[in-house]
This record gives sequence, C-alpha cells and structure tokens, in this order.
Amino acid sequence: MEASQRRAPLADPTAQFVREHLPEGPSNQLARFRDGVCVKVIGLEPNSGQFIAQRIAEVARQVKAPVADGDCKPNIHIIFSPQPQAQLDDIAKRRDLLTGFHFPSQFKRLTAVDRPVQAWYVTRTRDTVGNSWIDGAASCPSNFLVDDGACGDRPSGRPGSRLGADLSSEIVHSLILADTRKLADERIEVIADYVAVLALARWQGLEKCNTIPTILNRLAEDCADRPETTTRQDFALLHALYSVQVRALGSQQRATIASAVRRATDDSHPSPAG
Repeated sequence: MEASQRRAPLADPTAQFVREHLPEGPSNQLARFRDGVCVKVIGLEPNSGQFIAQRIAEVARQVKAPVADGDCKPNIHIIFSPQPQAQLDDIAKRRDLLTGFHFPSQFKRLTAVDRPVQAWYVTRTRDTVGNSWIDGAASCPSNFLVDDGACGDRPSGRPGSRLGADLSSEIVHSLILADTRKLADERIEVIADYVAVLALARWQGLEKCNTIPTILNRLAEDCADRPETTTRQDFALLHALYSVQVRALGSQQRATIASAVRRATDDSHPSPAG
C-alpha cells in the first residue's frame, strides 16, 4: 500500500477532515456569517448568475445560516473570469483587506491563484457587548465590510477559561474567484453547489481529495469519487457550524461539527439485513 493510502488506525477521518479544513481564527474559534448573506455574481450572463445566487441562499436557509432580504449590500462576491490571477492582483492592490487575515510574509502565497475555484475570507472577532474588530486590520476600516459603529475596542475576551472566552468569530465577507477556462466542462448546477458550500464557511486546504464525501472533492486532485451535488455530509457540517455555540472554544466546536458529519455518514450507509 502506498504511503498516501495508509492512515493511522486510530485516526477519525471525520475529525481529521474538520480539523484540517475549518481553520480557527485569532480567537481560536470557527467563523460563520452573523449578518444575512447577500450574494453578487460577476462575469456570467444574468440568468446563470441569478441561479447561483439563489442556490447559495437556498443552501444557507437549509443549514439555518442568516439570509438577507430584499436589497442588500453583498457580502459574498463570486467573480468568474478567464484571468482570475489578474482579477485578484487588482483586488489586492485596491483593497487588500479582502484577501483576509494574513502575515506580510504570507501575502504572495495567499494571492496565488492556482485552482479552478478559490476563496478568501474576511473575518472579525466579537465580544459579548458588541465590540468587534476585523481580524488583521490595523484600525477599524470604514467601508462596505463594516457598518458604522460596528467596531470598538479590540475584544480581549475572558482569559483562562476552558469553556469559552466570551468571544465569537464571524465571516464578514467571502470572495470567490472562478476560472472560466478550467470550468468549461462543468454544469452550472455543479458549480452552484460547490460555491455555496465554499462561501458559507471558512475553508482551507481543499486541493487534495478527502475521504469524507463532499462536493468539495469535485475540483480536488486525484479523486475517484467526485460528487456533482451537495452531500449529506456537506449539509450536516454547515448546519452544525451554524448551530454550534458561537462562544465555545474551537476544539468544542470542531468536536460538535465532526459528530454531526459522522452521524450523516453513518446514516448514509444502511445496516446490513439481519
């Protein structure tokens, strides 16, 4: 058996999937949208763009994520382009905050577009009295990402607690770039489901195939099983993310989410007949 196929006998693939792909923010917690999601699709003809936006809202409602009503300021931007690297270079030059929290030494790697679909997330940390801070921002920015008065003193939380820090982590904005050249053979329904899952959580490390059935395997490398639609595991993970205690420690949040995905996996395999 090749090394890539060997797994530690005691490793839980579900817990490993959650740990590897849902990163913690500066508050050591997992981020999710607090404000209603509002989608803008750029670079497609209107009907296709509307289809994708509606599918994201539909998935958001199914997993109990907040959805904005009526006219709203977009906090999910999906850009389809034959030159996504040029698009991102321009975005980073004009508003590098949209590439998310990072250290200066990480910027070059962070802004390299090398996958058919990639995402960048802006997150913020909030305390119990409403103060919040954009993660990685030197000061409270005044632009469409933050409403007036949404930032206050940098939240410090409650040190020393093993149960929580009185802080929560939020996704403020998802930026998704899709390479139209690499997606030419994909159906719009598949792309819509893929970007819906990608947009509603903060993900990392999606290049390689996962043992957990997920729509995110669709564009991963070396995948024999490449789902064409959102899976039970995808819905279970997102629903758990949006229902987990927001101020719990990241380790507790991950355990809750992994348990939900594990149940979805077990339920998808009926017991053999007695």
